[in-house]
Amino acid sequence: MYQHIFNNILNPLYESAIKRRNMLKYHKFLGKSQWWSLKELQRFQYGELSRLLQNAYENVPYWRRLFDKLSLKPIDIKNEKDLHKLPIIDKNDIRNNYDEMIATNYKNKTWKKSTGGSTGAPLHFEYTPESYDWRVATSKRGYLWAGCEAGIKQAYIWGANINKVSALQRIKENLHHAILRQKYFNCFKFNEEEMKRTLLALNRYKPAIIVGYTNPLYEFAKFASGCDDLKFKPKAIISAAEKLHDFQRKEISKVFGCEVFNTYGSREFMLIASECDKHDGLHVNMENLVVEVIKEDGSPAKPDEIGEIVITDLHNYGMPFIRYKIGDMAIPSDKQCQCGRGLPLLKDVTGRSLDIIKTSDGKNIPGEFFPHLMKEFQGVKQFQVVQDKIDHLLIRIVKKDELLDSKLSFMKNEIKKVTGTTVKVDISFVEDIPLTSTGKYRVTISELNNNTGA
Repeated sequence: MYQHIFNNILNPLYESAIKRRNMLKYHKFLGKSQWWSLKELQRFQYGELSRLLQNAYENVPYWRRLFDKLSLKPIDIKNEKDLHKLPIIDKNDIRNNYDEMIATNYKNKTWKKSTGGSTGAPLHFEYTPESYDWRVATSKRGYLWAGCEAGIKQAYIWGANINKVSALQRIKENLHHAILRQKYFNCFKFNEEEMKRTLLALNRYKPAIIVGYTNPLYEFAKFASGCDDLKFKPKAIISAAEKLHDFQRKEISKVFGCEVFNTYGSREFMLIASECDKHDGLHVNMENLVVEVIKEDGSPAKPDEIGEIVITDLHNYGMPFIRYKIGDMAIPSDKQCQCGRGLPLLKDVTGRSLDIIKTSDGKNIPGEFFPHLMKEFQGVKQFQVVQDKIDHLLIRIVKKDELLDSKLSFMKNEIKKVTGTTVKVDISFVEDIPLTSTGKYRVTISELNNNTGA
């Protein structure tokens, strides 16, 4: 009954009448376009790409200068292959050219956001409300593949906001979550006692869907498997934020008695790709994004080859991300999914696994906590957290700007709120942080165990 009221009255009233957003229109479109052939999807994608590039050329100083330097015009980019005529950009390009990357026709019309940087480099950027509607619509479609229908009960094993919010803001958020039938549980606080409280709350709430960070979901599943207190069975579980390993999927599925769906997303773009019920790979949201997988020499990775993920956001006209290297690795696939959707697949997203930090009182702190925290410090260019002892963390920081002692003290206090006061936190300023053999930064490193799940 509530689901019917939500879908036919509450949601349309909120999205279209109150917020005046196009999300529901885009969501309806995406429900149809997913069944188009790949060629039909590519035609649509090229039309969106052409409009994006034309706007970038006419209104974004950085891109106008780059096109002119290469003697290119937007019309010269006719398909995804032609995108290779443009260089790949990264976080440093955005930081170093921030003001010139904002479209003049969208000045003061964008929203601002920060990413903690799962690869260890915080980034501040801007995006348009219109692109947000596309992001939410594609996210809802991806979650729908896991049975996460609008208006059903959902539980989120998620990270809490670092910043303090006002009492009024908290009331508004709680009301919004209540209408959406979403309950949030702070996985940054997970120890045995907190997981027990979460399990009891879930038993009372009986969510149809659980969404969560992968490692905390896995730790919670292991905890629940040792209890006889699990009194509900969700329709599905959706993992997010880091790679879902086979051993984790198997354990989570066994404990909760349901399918586990893998997703891949980022702060810059929200949901990038996700699994359907065939689990043949992750469907790319190509109506909203161009996702390339590039080898070291700049050529496209072939099916089953590992390459770097490069993304073009088709609808963020305010600060265009064109051929942006996000810092993750993937394996493309040339298969068509058994489900019949024309959307292309990523076979796997690799190299995005963050170590868990453990404490002597039994807490398991997901590595996602640290990017979540570090995005609040604009003076941090890169960082890395190393746990060499159960009661010691070393935070390596490459500075972008000067960090005041008060900021460092705040940083340590926020970490100790999660780890407890028995853990000593040392900060070391370094010139650089070495890459792993796969060409990525490890954000958190636990030297207490190898975290392989073996």
